[in-house]
Amino acid sequence: MDFLRIEGLTKRFGGVLALDGVDLTVERGEIHSVVGENGAGKSTFLKILSGILKSDGGEVSFEGKRITNEDPGRLFELGISAAFQETSLFDNLSVAENLFLGRLHMHRGAAINRKKSASAARGALASLGLQDIDPGMKVAQLPADTRQMLEILKSVKPNAKVISLDEPTASLTREGVRLLFRLLGRLRESGVSVLYVSHHLDEVIEISDRITVFRDGRKVGTIARREATEGRLHEMMIGRAVSHERARRKSVERSVGEPILRVEGAGDGDRVRDVSFDVHKGEILGITGLVGAGRSELAWMIFGLSRMRSGRITYQGKGLSKITPSSAIREGIFYLPEERRVMGLFLDQNLLVNTTISRLDKVKSGPVIDFPKEKTLAARLFERLGVRYSSFEQTALSLSGGNQQKLLLGKCLFAEPKLLILDEPTKGIDVGSKEEIYGLILSLAGEGMSVLVISSEVEEIVLLSDRVLVVSEGKISGVFTGDDINVHTITACYLKTARDEERGA
Repeated sequence: MDFLRIEGLTKRFGGVLALDGVDLTVERGEIHSVVGENGAGKSTFLKILSGILKSDGGEVSFEGKRITNEDPGRLFELGISAAFQETSLFDNLSVAENLFLGRLHMHRGAAINRKKSASAARGALASLGLQDIDPGMKVAQLPADTRQMLEILKSVKPNAKVISLDEPTASLTREGVRLLFRLLGRLRESGVSVLYVSHHLDEVIEISDRITVFRDGRKVGTIARREATEGRLHEMMIGRAVSHERARRKSVERSVGEPILRVEGAGDGDRVRDVSFDVHKGEILGITGLVGAGRSELAWMIFGLSRMRSGRITYQGKGLSKITPSSAIREGIFYLPEERRVMGLFLDQNLLVNTTISRLDKVKSGPVIDFPKEKTLAARLFERLGVRYSSFEQTALSLSGGNQQKLLLGKCLFAEPKLLILDEPTKGIDVGSKEEIYGLILSLAGEGMSVLVISSEVEEIVLLSDRVLVVSEGKISGVFTGDDINVHTITACYLKTARDEERGA
């Protein structure tokens, strides 16, 4: 008897077939990963198994009993839970209250036993190496990686038998990933099964017992970890091999003329300190470093999301002072944020609103919107970006993660920027969508647009960049060009700087 068995699982959203007769089994104490491109049906699959969505066909059985389309409360009682990439934490509640919501420790049923709840929370936090977090702290005060850890901990119930994790490492540091894998190992040893969805194939191969590949809502196949390589998984996911060759472009001329952007001694009084660099026309400048090094804060300062308190920024030969996002957009600077669902998109608005909001003047006829023109321009942009959609009227929330990212890129390009700042442009998307976005970035630079790419993925920085800056503790600790742009030298730079800073501390 299979521990968890799925047969012929089917799900439609309007005219779109999200899952098409998927079969899958999960054994007791197994870490079973599901991989595939964005839109392949992975998140839909997990949401059906956790009771958030109802299937249109197929059967799900658990420990020999039918649980097809059971509600989340019943599945919770059976020991089936899930943690998703978009956290469901309550910012106004404490860490302990979030961890034990629905099963709070009570004083004879009348009031919360905060002492007992705090003690239990400390034990749970310690299991993930988070023993320094105060259980009474409000969740709103926590950084993104810690919030993601709490979301995962919420799913580890005392009666847990099956836990589904959707992109659990998307917001985690390297240390956070290590701690998570240690927890998953302990769960496996105790007989808990884990369904693990991730775009990071190296992580999938490291942690999984078996790996199932989805493509276009169908199951392509299941292989054991010993049979898995990134190359084989890529081919199963997208039907072809993926190139990891560094882009070889004609060198960007920096000796003639002024740079399009010059940053001199810039600081925000907190996370960015005395940073200086240039960006030239048609150049792809990569910025990398450890999480928390000040990379995003640097982008915010250039775009006007945070105040520059020292230094100078010159753009197209003109000094910029009191920069705001509105003034930056007027000047031809646009920023794609790391958190597309928080800072980038209006999730409950349609695709046209999300695209043209960046430059409404392009689609206005007098005081009103020219809707036929708006649709024509958006359609051209979506075709170039390869956005998969059924109607302009569907909401941004209804798109897969990869298509949401392409929509956000469309919003940026609709503004016709001369300098495009991309903060983690491929976060949470699959290898096929990454290749498409890489091709777009190279194409934009080839057309003369200057692109500043901020990424935690050193391989991504190496593939794209003409020059690379390594940022550590708010300062530039290394500059790389030519053959020095490789994973080894760049990683060695920021790790050495981090070690030196720890010794100095």
